Amino acid sequence: MMPARASRILGVNTRTYPAQNHGYTERGCTIRVVLVAGRVGDYAAYAGRGTPEWVARHGAKLAFEEACLHFPAGQLTREHYRWP
Repeated sequence: MMPARASRILGVNTRTYPAQNHGYTERGCTIRVVLVAGRVGDYAAYAGRGTPEWVARHGAKLAFEEACLHFPAGQLTREHYRWP
């Protein structure tokens, strides 16, 4: 089992997408994206379902372009984004 990442949360974006349910009533799918500080002034964004703390530690890492969709105010820079 891989150790969990340390996490200092810089931002959280939560979106709910409608369910593709062919007429049935469902709540949809809620995805949380968490921006996490790195150790050397860098950062990365992770996506998942759960609390911000859980997503920061265990979520799937997003590419820079996708992270910018969740944090569109221009605060992310490619030079500081940790990828891969």
